[in-house]
Amino acid sequence: MNAKWLVLLVFAASTAVTIGLILHRPYLYLRIRQRRLRVETYFIGALLGPVLILGLGMMPWAEVVHGLGGSGGFQPFGILALFLSMVFISIFLDITGVFEFCAHVALRWAGDDGRRLFYAIYFVVSALTVFTSNDIIILTFTPLVCYFTKHARLNPTPYLIAEFFAANTWSMLLYVGNPTNIVIAGAFHLTFTQYSMWMFLPTLAAGLVNLVGLSLLFGKDISQSLAHHIVGPPGEAITDRTGAIMGLHLLGACVLALAIAPYFGVAMWVVALTAALGLLAMLIARRSWARLQGRDMDLHGGAGVRHTLGRMPWSMIPFVTALFVTVAALQYYGITPALGNAVRRAGVTSPVPLVGLFGFGSALAANLLNNIPMTLAFAGIIQGFTGSSLLAAALATTIGANLGANLTPLGALAGIMWLSILHGKGVHIRFLEFVRYGLLVTSFSLAAALGVLALQFALFVRI
Repeated sequence: MNAKWLVLLVFAASTAVTIGLILHRPYLYLRIRQRRLRVETYFIGALLGPVLILGLGMMPWAEVVHGLGGSGGFQPFGILALFLSMVFISIFLDITGVFEFCAHVALRWAGDDGRRLFYAIYFVVSALTVFTSNDIIILTFTPLVCYFTKHARLNPTPYLIAEFFAANTWSMLLYVGNPTNIVIAGAFHLTFTQYSMWMFLPTLAAGLVNLVGLSLLFGKDISQSLAHHIVGPPGEAITDRTGAIMGLHLLGACVLALAIAPYFGVAMWVVALTAALGLLAMLIARRSWARLQGRDMDLHGGAGVRHTLGRMPWSMIPFVTALFVTVAALQYYGITPALGNAVRRAGVTSPVPLVGLFGFGSALAANLLNNIPMTLAFAGIIQGFTGSSLLAAALATTIGANLGANLTPLGALAGIMWLSILHGKGVHIRFLEFVRYGLLVTSFSLAAALGVLALQFALFVRI
């Protein structure tokens, strides 16, 4: 078999195994002495690619090492460092009760009005996602929404869909909202400020269309009154006041530093990692001081190192690393460059049509490959473009990677984890039911975001 076809077969096989594991066996349970550990399985399928590629000798080890070392904007470990650092800060804020506090404030504002509850959830999730991470917000808010709607005797589906769609829509506003943003922006040397300036209006358009579409779709369900008051004073949600204040100040400083870092020649992953290590050092120092005073931080509600690190998505490291190796093989055999050449030979070279092609194409491909491997593969395809054409294709791919997750639950790992949480809470949203919501709402929000992006290129970029 031709080597190129063999690499494509390996890529397809590893993707199929990954999706199969996500759908049918998302977790493995291991017993170590008296402890029962839950391990995500999604990275196992991704590891199949590198194992076959290296085992069959399809790619020299030197090329693998070179690829993982990074070249140009592709810095695998820089991408991981940036993503995991921001997730670490977000998880700490969640443990201190900041996210639940925000939810309680919004829910008290909603009172006994189901429609106000719907809007409160949408706006709070949107705002928090912008500055943290869509995955963390989804994992945090899904159990809260299940709890609130159950005790208010409401149909949970409209509120859960609003939460999920809001997180995956507003995650594309800033560089750090989604790992796919980090991949694209890093690969094509976009600064934090450049990325945000281009993505502000498309995100706003998608968010507004999203909200209007969901309001119309679930108008009857969300018009119901709440059965009784469902939340206590917001202050009760804060478990670690000192930690919450410290974490919020650190997050604000980190976001500001990310915006100005490129002007001083500092890599953004260095900024985020410094912030995360700074937080880690403060947590260790605080626990050490508490022990010297004879206080137990756990008994006094202090968010600590062990709890925060224990919730980190460490399986992202082998997952993303394995995907980089597999996609490097596609690059090594000229498969992704050939696809880019085919687009150019077809005459699609100006920014406006490229926005449509890569925007809709990436949204659909995300639901076949999952959005992270799709983004890595599309980055290789885009590399052959230059100037405004490259920028248009890159930003459109980012939009597709984020909003594609709202078309089907397979579009992103967050969708699979979301369904798993719902299953554990006894809430069932069928696959086809989700797809129906995605087609009725996301197809329009995707078109709105891409339309605004294309308009920006038509008005502000000289071709």
